Amino acid sequence: MKILMIGGTSFFGKEIVELALAAGHEVTIFSRGNARPSFWDRVEHINGDRNDTADFAAKLAGKQFDAVIDNIAFNGEHVTTTLAALQGNVGRYILTSTTAVYIGTGSFDQPLTEADARYELPANPQLASFPKPTPAGMIGYATGKLAAEKVLIEQQHVAYTIIRPHIVVGPEDNSGRLQFFCQRLQDGKPLIMTNGGVQSLQFVYSRDLAQSYLLALNSKRAVNQAYTLAGDKTCRLVEWVELLAQRLGVQPHLISIPGEVIESAPFHYAENWVLKGTLTFEVSKAVHDLGLQRTPSGAWTEACAHWYMETTHVAESPGYADRAQEVEFINRYQNLVADLVA
Repeated sequence: MKILMIGGTSFFGKEIVELALAAGHEVTIFSRGNARPSFWDRVEHINGDRNDTADFAAKLAGKQFDAVIDNIAFNGEHVTTTLAALQGNVGRYILTSTTAVYIGTGSFDQPLTEADARYELPANPQLASFPKPTPAGMIGYATGKLAAEKVLIEQQHVAYTIIRPHIVVGPEDNSGRLQFFCQRLQDGKPLIMTNGGVQSLQFVYSRDLAQSYLLALNSKRAVNQAYTLAGDKTCRLVEWVELLAQRLGVQPHLISIPGEVIESAPFHYAENWVLKGTLTFEVSKAVHDLGLQRTPSGAWTEACAHWYMETTHVAESPGYADRAQEVEFINRYQNLVADLVA
């Protein structure tokens, strides 16, 4: 099968390419060429910026593919221009979306299913969104992805599959979210867990997510369908951090501090996944249609820890420049609590 990857040089996009090559597919990557993974000599590369519409269309003109996997479509125009550039020359369009598209579901009868996405958001989507308040930029990100999905769903010429990943974790996570916890656990100093880290989360392992794209390509059931990709179980954030510490071989020193207290800190605490609500997703559709099998959390957490320990990290994790202030803040908080108890 001839596959066009738009993106595909980092994190789970890179893993999709690795799995596709291992399965014997021919892969062409459209990217700016800033990253060149080890498989570079085994793929065809088209250098360009998809936001340059004319250049994008010119470089894809006349090329034929069995499928396009679009990892970096963030609005409806991205999908529209890709469909136009590949008109009549592509068999399947697989779009990477996000669980942020459930932002307009309102009542949140959980677990959420694929049918709960709403393409017409309320006038003030923050009132029906999660968490409350919505993180900066999430509304724009969600509406852009919804628009991208809508273009695919409303067109009649190309079969499509939409993949909506939830919280993706795995080796080579370039967001810094995994590194945030690993670096702080390894330095042996106290680690703040906002509100005790009691929120429940559903992680999806990046390798399992990557595998879902290959499974979708080979499944007739996946034609013109959307799938939520999330773990089969929920866990509290604090429990996962403890598991990660175990895999790193360190003793965690976790300190619970209320969110409203942390908001008064003289620095921004860059902890991830701090929600004021909990979302859960029903993923049986992906399991049934795609035959997806998910890696146990202990195994993928060990893979993450191994990657972190074996990799030289050029940049510090998010907010680590304020690490001394974090520790000082923890000490002041603990002293204040001790004084109140006394």
